[in-house]
Amino acid sequence: MIPNILVSVSGLPKTGKTWLSMSFPEPIKIFSFDLGADYVRTKFPDKNIEVQNFAMPIIESEDMTWAAPIWEEFYKDYKETVEGGEYQTVVIDTATAMEAMLRQTVLEELQDVAAEKGKEKQKLATNEYQRRNLRMKAIFDLAKTNGINLVTIQYLGEKWVKRQGSDRAEPTGDLIVQGWNQTEGFADINIEMATKMKLVMENKKPVEKTVMVTTIKSNRFDRDQNGKSFEDTTYEELVALLFGE
Repeated sequence: MIPNILVSVSGLPKTGKTWLSMSFPEPIKIFSFDLGADYVRTKFPDKNIEVQNFAMPIIESEDMTWAAPIWEEFYKDYKETVEGGEYQTVVIDTATAMEAMLRQTVLEELQDVAAEKGKEKQKLATNEYQRRNLRMKAIFDLAKTNGINLVTIQYLGEKWVKRQGSDRAEPTGDLIVQGWNQTEGFADINIEMATKMKLVMENKKPVEKTVMVTTIKSNRFDRDQNGKSFEDTTYEELVALLFGE
């Protein structure tokens, strides 16, 4: 029997992350924060996929307060969706954008508290990220305990570090998951997506096409599969590989 799985899918933009998520078991509910899921949805005309869009406002100033109402709407709908039993798979696209919104929500909450005391607050202190961490953990826990497949989609971005003797951070050339840094610890399967050009034969002529490359970074089911890469893979192929079904 295949269990419900929590999957982290990371990659640069336009590498097939959303497409892979839509190959998971239906009915599927997608919480979309970058408004790109509707188009990918058209590639699966025969599947039961619902897309709920959350349009981010145009932020013209750091003083704007905007995040809390969007977070409250998302989390209410997410909890009802996961606990309702109507869907087999829930997708957060992207969790990078969702986590940034949650981080801003926590800041706005603490700014309200500071304002009541006649103070100002510009950013979160290190010990204040616990609010964010608990709410992110709840996202994973709700899916796990309710038997729902969860796919969180993240962008990759360059890692920056401050070297000894330097006043500012510098790029390292390495790519890391953008968003909650505990995501891959809570996921059952961690996947990284990329694309490459490949020559295929069409009408007896070689044609260059773009293919999706899916790499299993780590998983809790079959460690022998870690590091393996596959082209244009789907949910069915992943579970066949990891569970032999």
